[in-house]
Amino acid sequence: MAYYLLHRNQPSAKRLLASLSRLSRYRATNSVSDSDVLVRWGAAEESDPAHGAVLNTKDAIDRISSRVEMAKFLRRVGVRVAPRSTKSGGITTFTRQYRIPMFDLVPIGCFRSDSGAGWSSARISRVHASFHEISVTEDKQTRRAVFLATRTLHALGLDFGMVSIGVGPKGLLQVMDVTATPVLEGRLLEMYKDAMTAFMEREEQARRGTYTVTLGTDIEIMLRNPQGKMVLASNYFTRRGRIGCDDRSVNFDGKRLPLMELRPAPDPTPNGLLQNLKRLMREASERINRPNVEWRAGSMPFRPYCTGGHIHFSGVPFSSRLVKVLDNYLGLPLMAVEDRRTAGLRRPKYGYLGDIRHKDYGGFEYRTPGSFVCSQVVTTAAFHLAHMLASHYRDFSLPDIYSPSMQIAFYEGQIGALRPLILRNIETIRRHAAYTQYREYIEPLFVMIEQGQTWNEQRDVRVEWGIPTRRTRATGNVRTRRAKVAGAR
Repeated sequence: MAYYLLHRNQPSAKRLLASLSRLSRYRATNSVSDSDVLVRWGAAEESDPAHGAVLNTKDAIDRISSRVEMAKFLRRVGVRVAPRSTKSGGITTFTRQYRIPMFDLVPIGCFRSDSGAGWSSARISRVHASFHEISVTEDKQTRRAVFLATRTLHALGLDFGMVSIGVGPKGLLQVMDVTATPVLEGRLLEMYKDAMTAFMEREEQARRGTYTVTLGTDIEIMLRNPQGKMVLASNYFTRRGRIGCDDRSVNFDGKRLPLMELRPAPDPTPNGLLQNLKRLMREASERINRPNVEWRAGSMPFRPYCTGGHIHFSGVPFSSRLVKVLDNYLGLPLMAVEDRRTAGLRRPKYGYLGDIRHKDYGGFEYRTPGSFVCSQVVTTAAFHLAHMLASHYRDFSLPDIYSPSMQIAFYEGQIGALRPLILRNIETIRRHAAYTQYREYIEPLFVMIEQGQTWNEQRDVRVEWGIPTRRTRATGNVRTRRAKVAGAR
């Protein structure tokens, strides 16, 4: 397994080569195998090799060559970007700035300046002396900045780089610039050296296949009364626990919580997770115990509340490549069977490509899909497809779905534009050797896609899953209590 660096003699690239003995300079004559990795350091004329993994593809780097075009694109997919100048034509001024270096879609550091300097829309590739290093979890604003940097980098299809973010007078975070070739000196060089060393170790672990995937999920559901009105989940549940409420509240009051969230115990098998989810559904139904309160899922049962189906992964090494595989082979197929109307209301603010959150237990959750429990067929397929992809993600090619045209088609629900790619990805999955053990569970989803079917968001989730709408033992319990009272008398 070889690691190559493709560069144009930039001093930073030379420093990387000097500090990493396992990293070799890539030349056109190098033969790249499927197990090799090419790291592209900035724009170069050479095309991406036909084999092996590529960090920062040529197309991705081309997307940031013009800041004007990059800004236009990012705004269209829901990323806030700083304007070139103020409305009066003056220089944009920020109260605070961040420089966030990333590698393999992971923040590897954070630098902050509180100098409040102006910015004339010049390209940014250096961390100046006015910046000081802070933790990536320093405070709420820093965490928001890191989150924005991660989303920005992934939206551009990049695997590493440095994202510069400014904080406006009202605390508004805006992307200033993105570079795929930060100037590596001192601490920043050390960060990238350590990050690339850790990346190589993860790659070799993945190649050995020594990990075991464990799946989890949290599913958001909303409640509806016979008059079509929203019923608060907080009428029945608290925030925490296996059955709880999402933190979103009515008018941000922090008290009235409309979204019920099911958080079944994780399991190393997709069917085990399904059984855990079903048991939790039955428990939630018993605790609500009102047959006329329907459960609704999908993308947006009630405006403005979006619902999602989040799949948790642990045991598998996190990587930018894994997220891209999930986007291509899980996010797109599930998008194909959504209700187009409500899905369009949900994105791009929620459920965007590469929507991930790292978790305290060491894994991460993939948050791109809507709340797929409105279909038992889709839920079953989603869990098995997620398990198959996480277990074999290095085997799947990566079509570039991060071009402006493809992403806009995704966010606008242009299924016709995406359908050829989705069908191609389906065939890629079917040809994989591991598909035989998952076929029974995944194939019904693929048939839905091929036939142009979508899930039904108007159906009560309990009816779809065969969950009783009232406690069958309720009457017996009441009689028993009455008998005990009569006996006591």
